[in-house]
Amino acid sequence: MKFRAVMVDTAPMREFSNIVTTISKLSKECVLRLSDDKLYFIVSEDNSGPTPPVLWCEIPQDVFFSEYQMIGIDDEHKDIYLGVVSANLARSLATLKSAKCLKIKLTKKQCPCLTLEIEMPSSTSTQTRQVTHDIPVVVVPRKLWSEFQEPRVPQPDISIELPALKQLRTTIDRMKTMSSEVIIRASAEGRLTLQIKTNMAKVSTRFKDLRVEAFEGPIDHSDSETESQANEDMSRVCYCRVDAKKFSTFLSSEQISHNKTICSMVNKKLVILCLQTEENVMLQFFIPGIVY
Repeated sequence: MKFRAVMVDTAPMREFSNIVTTISKLSKECVLRLSDDKLYFIVSEDNSGPTPPVLWCEIPQDVFFSEYQMIGIDDEHKDIYLGVVSANLARSLATLKSAKCLKIKLTKKQCPCLTLEIEMPSSTSTQTRQVTHDIPVVVVPRKLWSEFQEPRVPQPDISIELPALKQLRTTIDRMKTMSSEVIIRASAEGRLTLQIKTNMAKVSTRFKDLRVEAFEGPIDHSDSETESQANEDMSRVCYCRVDAKKFSTFLSSEQISHNKTICSMVNKKLVILCLQTEENVMLQFFIPGIVY
């Protein structure tokens, strides 16, 4: 197996650093899958059964790298799967915002490593200096590749564009100090409601006039205790109770430059948060519903 890639443009290097930093906040460890045309960051906490991964991020290599060469195990198995500690990779990339060049290689030292060679400008002369990081990785055996494939999820009942992530994060961070769970409600009329309930209070924040990407209603709430709002057709409303901390953690991805973020829901069962950028980077975060 061989891998070598070079990045020379400032904007892609900064964005790549932001993406990896965000992933390191979402999970301590991840699998980096290298293919001919894309890099994938995958986090999967539970590989038993048909559950989706926790995180799936796709990065087109031609947008970020000026050079990109890789050779897999053989002609039939062209990809490379590497287990990596997310924080180690994020720390090594922290200097990219002022770097002139980044070279990434798969090397064999005392163990398999991703070797990062970062060319930095010198503060005292016109010459550059090189900083090298060797990040230990674990080569994922081929028999485990099936556990890190593209997510297969149920057809969402509704997909709605989220408001500004910074605004949402401020709201959620306040809510999670009062409750560990938040109820997310989305309607086919473009309304999004975040709600928490405690023994002392019930708090709701509503956003309206949001873009609805898809709606697969009507929604059956016959076995639900969901409260309806005035003049609201519940057959056009989807909801899911999720871990407030996990939702807040995803919202830290606001530092990644993005076009839009879509929230898709399978009623009561699953929330899929998908951030998309102009460079066709796609980061998906899956939060299972809490059912009592």
